[in-house]
Amino acid sequence: MKRKFGVFLILITILLSGCGDQPLKFRNLLEADQYIRNNIEDTDWTTFKYMLSPDHTVTENDFNYLKEKLTSQRKSYFHTEAVNKFYRFNKANELVYMTEWEKKDGILLLKDIDYIQ
Repeated sequence: MKRKFGVFLILITILLSGCGDQPLKFRNLLEADQYIRNNIEDTDWTTFKYMLSPDHTVTENDFNYLKEKLTSQRKSYFHTEAVNKFYRFNKANELVYMTEWEKKDGILLLKDIDYIQ
């Protein structure tokens, strides 16, 4: 019985560790944006790249700017969506950032981030 349990633990460990290189799967733009906003503080560029589409235009500087913007300003925002673009505005109706997403093989991936600086 202990041997079967040990084999089961090893199989579960292999299965779970093999999932680390898969992109996150988001159902919609709001869910993707919420994930970024909630986790950006603890995310590094290497991890963030898993969310990017193969033909993305996002640079490490874009990521760092977004990270700085979201961690330094915990303000109320509102958003709007248009097809595959997500727009985040502040209370003064100024665009904070825009993200463009694309679906590849059923997975929503980040294609571009744009800001008004």
